[in-house]
Amino acid sequence: MTVLLDLGGVLGGVVGALLQDAYGPAAVREVPPGVPLAEAVGDDGVLITTLDGEADPSAVPPSLVRLLLDHPHLRILVVEGDGRTGSLWELRPHRIALGELSPHQLIRAVGEHPPEQ
Repeated sequence: MTVLLDLGGVLGGVVGALLQDAYGPAAVREVPPGVPLAEAVGDDGVLITTLDGEADPSAVPPSLVRLLLDHPHLRILVVEGDGRTGSLWELRPHRIALGELSPHQLIRAVGEHPPEQ
């Protein structure tokens, strides 16, 4: 599994450290500065990102549509607001509301097991 982080600052550091502890350092990498997400993602794995200004949480965010279509096996975990909630997006398409994020919930959402609902 590969986890690609598109999170900056303290939140990115915390999420990166948590996932490295769970899956190993080789499984987690960051989007290089200035590289568009479309070029940085692979065909599978998980992208963890935030979406600023995309208001409707039930609709597929326009910025993710092309990524999901170009990379059908990619899973996208969107960390929302202050980092306490999130959503998992897949091509199926459907949204799994994760509610309040905990370290366990974050690891479970990234892994192969579906998140607890």
